[in-house]
Amino acid sequence: MDTGCLRKWFAIDILAIGISLLACGPPRLSASSSVALAPDRKALLVTSANPTAAARLTLQSLPTESTTAPGLFFRPERFELVHTSPDGRYAAFSTAGHHSLVGLLPLETMAVREIDMVTEGEVVAFHWAADSRLLVYEYLPASGYRRVKAYDVQSSEHLVVPRLDGKSSTHITFDGWGQNERELIVTMTDIRSTGRETAAVTLVPHK
Repeated sequence: MDTGCLRKWFAIDILAIGISLLACGPPRLSASSSVALAPDRKALLVTSANPTAAARLTLQSLPTESTTAPGLFFRPERFELVHTSPDGRYAAFSTAGHHSLVGLLPLETMAVREIDMVTEGEVVAFHWAADSRLLVYEYLPASGYRRVKAYDVQSSEHLVVPRLDGKSSTHITFDGWGQNERELIVTMTDIRSTGRETAAVTLVPHK
């Protein structure tokens, strides 16, 4: 056999080995993955078009100490909310407990990312932008007045609603997406006077 044939067969063998190694790698979740709460709320169940890629995230898999508030620890009793992004790549979730974890779960890696901690409060709603880049979450802190924050999945920026004129006894709720980048429509409701006002606001980085 001449050297040209040897080179050809050698290249074919190397290609076959590479394909075999890729086939033996860990299964990846497809873009059609979905996430749901387990019946006992002790885990998140991830399903995929690829049945071998099904996975679950348990409470024991979560971080124990907060990275956004070092020195404070999570002792979650259960998962509270979960909402999958429109592109099927992420799931936003929250836990119930004295300190509530607001987390992001990339479904390809299953590596939990802490977004925020809500102390003596709870997350009441998640809202994904259509392009899956921005995640807005409404939460009820210890003060009892509803608030809105956001997270940019691509830049990992923590975003907040700028200071609005009004009293502290005001609920701020998400009412929709604005026309500009990072723009939200929010409604402000004064609990004492029951007055309501809707405004377009641009999210700003948290300082």
